[in-house]
Amino acid sequence: MSESTTRPRSPRPPKRRWPLLAGIGLAVIAVLAVAYTALSPATNPTATAGSSTGVEFTATTLSGQQVEMPGGKPSVVYFFTVNCGTCGPDAQALAQLQQTTPGANFAAVDLDPNETVEDIRGFLDTNQATDLPYAIDTDSRLLSGYQITQIGVAVVLDATGNEVFRGYKPTTEQIETALTEAGAR
Repeated sequence: MSESTTRPRSPRPPKRRWPLLAGIGLAVIAVLAVAYTALSPATNPTATAGSSTGVEFTATTLSGQQVEMPGGKPSVVYFFTVNCGTCGPDAQALAQLQQTTPGANFAAVDLDPNETVEDIRGFLDTNQATDLPYAIDTDSRLLSGYQITQIGVAVVLDATGNEVFRGYKPTTEQIETALTEAGAR
């Protein structure tokens, strides 16, 4: 009879696992920090009056009417993409607010240059926001001009184009307050 001469395997020293586990831990923390920053509301959604000036552009309604933005009136500019899951309800709320605020201009700016007018038409129709003028930022001029870092941001400007409010997924009440401050009410 032969005797087995296998030795029990010695476990890896914990020292060798430490760098791997530390790296994985840091990667998880980094991903969570980015996700938290992207998904959490701004801690200070209001901007100091006159802190920046809105970039002029022309928005178009689904019926073809052109609206100059800011156009010498207090204005709300909302930044979205068709595929943004939370942007639809925001667009609907802005369209409803637009109906009760004739002293202000409203526009939704699509930040995805690959989305077509038909995509936007479907988005606005689905979200009962067909009266909301829109623009497509094909060259990122509005993205950089308004210093937008995420979709779902609304910027309120006074009649001279100075920013009075900026917020990520702002409430209707926040926008109404900003429009009052901007002189639309």
